[in-house]
This record gives sequence, C-alpha cells and structure tokens, in this order.
Amino acid sequence: MSYRLLLINPWIYDFTAYDLWSKPLGLLYLGSFLRSQGFEISFIDCLDKYAAGQKVKVKKYGVGNLPRTIVEKPAILKHIPRHYARYGIPEEHFIKQLKEHQEVDAVLVTSIMTYWYPGVKKVVELVRKYLPDKPVILGGIYASLCPEHAKEVIQPDYIITGPGEIKVLKLLADLFSIPFNSFKIPATLDDYPYPAFDLLNHPDYFIVMTSRGCPYDCSFCAQKRIAMRFTQRNPERVVEEINDQYRRFRLRDFAFYDDALFIAKQKHIEVILQKLLQKRMPLRLHTPNGLFVKYVDRFLAQLMFETNFKTIRLSFETANADRWSDMYSKVSNQAMIEAVEHLKAAGYRAKDLEAYVIMGLPGQTLEEIIASIIFVNNLGVQVRLASFSPIPGTREFERAVKMGLIEPDIDPLLTNKSIFPLSNDKISYDTFRKIRKFANILNEAAKNELTMFGDESLGLAVKRVVRDMQ
Repeated sequence: MSYRLLLINPWIYDFTAYDLWSKPLGLLYLGSFLRSQGFEISFIDCLDKYAAGQKVKVKKYGVGNLPRTIVEKPAILKHIPRHYARYGIPEEHFIKQLKEHQEVDAVLVTSIMTYWYPGVKKVVELVRKYLPDKPVILGGIYASLCPEHAKEVIQPDYIITGPGEIKVLKLLADLFSIPFNSFKIPATLDDYPYPAFDLLNHPDYFIVMTSRGCPYDCSFCAQKRIAMRFTQRNPERVVEEINDQYRRFRLRDFAFYDDALFIAKQKHIEVILQKLLQKRMPLRLHTPNGLFVKYVDRFLAQLMFETNFKTIRLSFETANADRWSDMYSKVSNQAMIEAVEHLKAAGYRAKDLEAYVIMGLPGQTLEEIIASIIFVNNLGVQVRLASFSPIPGTREFERAVKMGLIEPDIDPLLTNKSIFPLSNDKISYDTFRKIRKFANILNEAAKNELTMFGDESLGLAVKRVVRDMQ
C-alpha cells in the first residue's frame, strides 16, 4: 500500500518579507527522500508568488517581493509603528487546495524563523478544520528551537526536532505499521536524492547545498541545535546535481545555501568551481549566506570571478577586535581587507561586494556599530546590516537573559529582528532605524565608488564640524 503525504510550507507573518533565494530546502529534501521510500508526495506552498493569478515583480536573478495582505498586529507588537502582514497566497486559495487533498494520510508542516510561528499556527488550524482526521507532524527551525512553545501554541500531533529525514521516516513507520528495516537508509549525504524542485509551481532559481552543518560555534548562531555535525558532500556529485538541475529546469541562477562553503576549500569548493568551468554552463552563482573571508585568497577569488559569482556576501560582523574571540568569530579586519583586495584583483569592483555587519548584540555600543559600518564603507564595499535576533539556545540569548534585556521565556514574536529586540535607553528603536538609513546612504555612495570617510582630510573636516556643533 502506498501512503500519501501532504507537505506544507506556511505563510510568513511579519513586518517585512522578501524572496531572496528563499525556498524550504529542508522540506524539498524531505519530499524527495520520502518519495524515494515509496510515499506519494503532494505539496502546498503558501509562499508561491505565482499562485491564484498573483502578480509580482520578479527582479534580477529571480528574487523579488512576496504578495502581502495587511493583517492586524498581535497585541504584543502594537507598539511597533509599522504595518504587519501575511505574505504569500490568499487564504481562500490555501483552503481550496486543502479540500483537494482529502485522501492524504498525514500532513507534514515545516517552520522557519521562530517569530514566524503565527503562519504555522494558522496553517495547522486550517488543516484541523478541513482535514480533521489527519495527523499533523511539525518540523523545521522553529520546532527545533522552541519545541515546548510549539507544543503549547501550535499543538501538532507530533514534533520533529533537528535533522528530520530519518526521524520522520521512523515516525511514519510507527504510524502506518511499516517495518522500518524495509526502508533504504542513506549512508552519506550524496545517497539522498536531489531536493524535489519539481514540487514548486514556478521556480525562478535553484538552490544547492554542498554541505550540512558548520564547524564553528558562533555566539549568535543556533546551527549546532538544528543541523547535523558538519559534513561535506562529494564535490563531483555536487557538480552532477547542478548540471542535471540546470538541464532539467533551464535555470541560470544557483544560490549556495551552505553555512561553511569554503571549509577545506582545496578539496571542496575549488574542485566544484573548476569542474563547473569545464561544463561551460551559463550560470550565475549567489551566496546569500556569509562567506568566511579568511579563506578568500587570490586563487579562490579568481575562480569565483571566472565561474560568474554575481552575489558575494562576506561574513564580517564587526570591526571590534575585543568581540571577535567572544563571538568565536571567523574574521579579522586584516583578513577582510585582504579578501576584498583579492576579489578586486580577480576582476570585481569593490561596490559589487557586500559584507554583513551585525547590530543589536547584548552590550554592543552604538560606537562599535558605526565603526564597523564605516570600516566596510572605507573598503568601498556595501554594508548588509544584519539586525540581531536572540535565538533560544545560543550564548547571546543567554547573555541577554543574564543582562535583564529579555525574559528567558520570551514570546518568539519579540525576538523579531525587524523590531530590534534589544533596543534600550542607550540605543532606542528609532536609533536603530537611523543606523539602517545611515548604512543605506553609505551604500549609495559605495555604488558610486565613493568612500565617505576614507579621505583623511574629509574625515578631519567632519570631526571639526561635529566638534564645533557641540
């Protein structure tokens, strides 16, 4: 007997949301894996930009806005002076699709950001209403980081935490009385089938993951709680996947989802890029996750340029040396300078590059944030300002609790990076918004190859003016 499973990617409820190479890769991997084990797979994507005749503007490289519907803000967020919205397909379209899946045997729902749980809650409520007798299995990042909150608020029948494929398979074996030893369990990452991109209605780009996990343990990151230990795939198999998916979908834009793409670079990413060059596919490559700058040497930079990396985001975080060891950082100011120089030597203009700078950490001063922004601008690089979100289980979360900045049982809605969770008397919500605008102004200058504070005489003049104004 073949069992039928319905996979659901929920709505996003937030102040802002954007399709920036954002696809539920874990759910797509799970779908292809379960299909390979004999299950029939259906899929509802609540973030489908093209569903129900929605009109969205797809920008360069396939990214773009998500359709949104303004909704009432949760009471706990009433103080935020911004519209709150549901991003994705109309509710009636989702209900229509649910009604078409009356014959499924179980429903599997993923979850991403912890503060996006209202979308998960709404999906499960509607599943209970229209598919009342179907077991609901919840997995994903929110479920892994906040399992007790999910049990209380979402109330699924089952929760899967951490890497899900094998756990879900064992659960389904129990639910349907299938001998678990009848399944074929992958021995390596490369034994898993490619993610089921065929389930998507109208993909504009493709996502590839060459490894899982991360060997680092940064103070603000929860990777250790949601992923398996760091494991890299066979580079030749990665190239095969890219080649096969390109020929099948004819998509030119490929985004790497790795958290540690450049680890063991000579045996991994350099091999991948060299073999891609041999294939001569007209690809455009993107790295939405931060790249570790200390691994960017002249050879790797040249390979990146030749293989047509179009989106390069460098993991910088801060220019403050005291915080590097505290954060278990992967960078230094000198390493950042050298990485930019290597990339420029390869053919990139500095303005083609972006660097992540983090703001809003517990105890972080306004001066540290501004100094980091100016440091990046002085290199001619655009600042990608990353607002801090206190993630349960991380050292920065525990630090924020000890400093009295948040409660240990804080509602995940209050950890939303868009509301600057650790705003305080010294750095207010309004100040954080001004910092973001300041970074945007410098980015416009960088696009025109202007480094606003890199000119010594200009810098001295600014200091004199500020002094005279005080």
